[in-house]
Amino acid sequence: MNFLAGYAPFLDYRYWMNPSPVPLGPSLVGSMAVFFAWFLIAAAILYLVARSMDRHDALKADICRRAGRLLFVTGLLAFLELFFVYEQVPVLSMRLWFLILFILFVEWLVRLIVFAVHDYPKIKRQEEEKARFEKYLPKSR
Repeated sequence: MNFLAGYAPFLDYRYWMNPSPVPLGPSLVGSMAVFFAWFLIAAAILYLVARSMDRHDALKADICRRAGRLLFVTGLLAFLELFFVYEQVPVLSMRLWFLILFILFVEWLVRLIVFAVHDYPKIKRQEEEKARFEKYLPKSR
């Protein structure tokens, strides 16, 4: 169990709840900014893909839009937290906020995957059934 010795600070509540944590180095802040910038870029790309897919398949466009919203909100909140960490604002620069952001991201991602795997096929089947049924109904003038 000696390999876990390096992770001991992660298990200590003082590591996460310290109102004035040790400032992050400029290279780490820059790396994190680039990482979260990719979230925003991917969100913009997913939004554009969703707009182009809207006419063909509205449900797939909805999944792309939801994924884009997830990445946009996560990226925006991460940049806000990076600003607080860089400026060393007490309480708002706590590491706990990054942990909460990570938990929010994972929970939102799980909901998106559940929608895409479980709910999407049901909704797609219902829409196809409705279209097949309405095919035989008279059109309104």
